[in-house]
Order: sequence, then C-alpha cells, then structure tokens
Amino acid sequence: MKLLLAVSVLLATVFVLAEANPTDETKTFKDHIESVGTSIKQFASKVGDKAKEVIKDIHETEFAKKSREWISDTFQKIKGKISSS
Repeated sequence: MKLLLAVSVLLATVFVLAEANPTDETKTFKDHIESVGTSIKQFASKVGDKAKEVIKDIHETEFAKKSREWISDTFQKIKGKISSS
C-alpha cells in the first residue's frame, strides 16, 4: 500500500515538473512523455548527487573514522590470537 502511494505521488510530481505549456497546442502526447522522461532523469541525477554527498559526509565523520579504526584494531588482535594458537 505504501509503495503504491509513493509511486502515485512520484508520478504526480513528475507530471507537475514536466508542465505542458497550455498555449502550445502543437505539442503531442509523445513530446509530453519525452519531456517527462527528461524530467525524471534530471530528478534522479540530482537525488543521486545529493545522496553521494550525504554518504561522503557520513564517511568522513569522526565517529565513522573511530569506528573503522576500532574494527581494524579488533580484527588485528583476533587475527594475532588465532595465528599464535
């Protein structure tokens, strides 16, 4: 149910973003669909770029760095104990 609602909201948003010019009567349905496709590509590109920025910011936080160091140190300790056994 949530997926259906999300898809319908997404489609409504895309159609609003692709606004057909009401004074341009020569624009066909095919042209409108192509403009919707372009709008979807632009939207996906923007969302992808923002997601990459967020992931990069999270990756560079002090907490993430300390967590990686702790995991690496713990792994090395366990590896050392296993190899000495």
